Amino acid sequence: MAYWCQWRKPRTKVRNLMKCGVKVQAAVAYGINSKGQWRSSKTPGINRALSDAYLESEGALLATRWLDQASLS
Repeated sequence: MAYWCQWRKPRTKVRNLMKCGVKVQAAVAYGINSKGQWRSSKTPGINRALSDAYLESEGALLATRWLDQASLS
């Protein structure tokens, strides 16, 4: 949801979804909707675009990885 909020404008959302590999028609459907950020972030297309692998490549520390590191110490 944090990335979805950062992308603010619908045009930016569509452009960034297409950069992440979502097809044009699906990107427009997901990027221009009247749902809130939390509800939109749970849609399949956005979950596919902002996958765990993508978020880790961006440097995000995911909860599962954080819990693994916390259990080691």
